Amino acid sequence: MSNAEEARAERRRWITLAEGVAVAGVVIGGLTLWNNVSERRSAEAERIAERASSAEAKAALAIVAAPEGNGERLVLSAPDRRIERIEVTFPPVLQVSAKSAVGDVAIAADWIRTPVLAITDGGADALEGRLPVAITATWWEGDKQRQSSAIYDLVFATHGRLVGGRSLELKALARREAASGGVGRRLDTLWGQELGRLAG
Repeated sequence: MSNAEEARAERRRWITLAEGVAVAGVVIGGLTLWNNVSERRSAEAERIAERASSAEAKAALAIVAAPEGNGERLVLSAPDRRIERIEVTFPPVLQVSAKSAVGDVAIAADWIRTPVLAITDGGADALEGRLPVAITATWWEGDKQRQSSAIYDLVFATHGRLVGGRSLELKALARREAASGGVGRRLDTLWGQELGRLAG
């Protein structure tokens, strides 16, 4: 091979090497750009999730329950809002239709007295249990209607009486978890667990 041919071959090798380096640089640049875009999207998604979580926390209602009339009613209120309406959903297995209250928002013992006393009959006369219920509360903020839904434990007690069988007293309300799809199944599951505890 002549010197001229060797020189041409050497130049071709250098050109091929330079092309490879250039291609590698383009690939690395593209990957870096993709990584930066992906990180920005991830950070933005986290910020959106945080804002949504913060908005949900603000919308969540802190319900306070006060027993009235020896536990015949639980009057509901909120420290910073005036609750206009509540809708209470019970475990489907209890066969109690959803109840609502407007203005005077309270849960009445009469709503659940018969089925709860029937289900808990045969054991101790005096017991304390927790009936899971889903409560949707409605209130107004300026001209906007707001709602908050959650599953609560409705704390009740039964007592034996000399005449007239057992009595039912509503004692308190405790927030348990956020309400989501399939709330009926969830209420039945929680109520089944509670009945197992009461029977044990």
